Amino acid sequence: MPYATEITTAAVFGPLGWRIGLAPLLLAYLYMAAAGLALSLIDLRTRRLPDALTLPSYVVLLALVAVGGIVSRDGGVTVGLVLGAMGAFSLYWCFRRMNTALGPGDVKASGLVGGILGTIGVHAWVVGIGAGLILAALYAVTMLISRKGSASTLVPYGPFMFAGCLVAVLAA
Repeated sequence: MPYATEITTAAVFGPLGWRIGLAPLLLAYLYMAAAGLALSLIDLRTRRLPDALTLPSYVVLLALVAVGGIVSRDGGVTVGLVLGAMGAFSLYWCFRRMNTALGPGDVKASGLVGGILGTIGVHAWVVGIGAGLILAALYAVTMLISRKGSASTLVPYGPFMFAGCLVAVLAA
């Protein structure tokens, strides 16, 4: 479908802009949405989350949140970003150690999700991480029930992780 990416981006940006408004962190949330969408599409096509997009996104997100924190005079958002990123990365690193179904790109990208959720608070962080896990589990169960997949079918986790993040941001 022509322009599917652009239409999807607009469909995500609209509710984010409506929910967040002209807040100092709006650019950080919009960047995260755009990066999350791009990474999700790549993951769906290739089953990989490339470092070339994931790793620079940490720098961009940190800069946008730091500037937003300065403008709003709330340094706590930058602390939330760092703690949220570290928490999510650590959690997903442990998940990866327990089960190799989670790829290294998922672990690296989890810090982006945890970081942006950390700017909102612990509740949003838990909801976002949990929503991503639940969405992925529902998809896997649907694949099993419909017999379109088996227990060994690899499911790209990135889209569910980013969707869970979006759910939490919009619900916050």
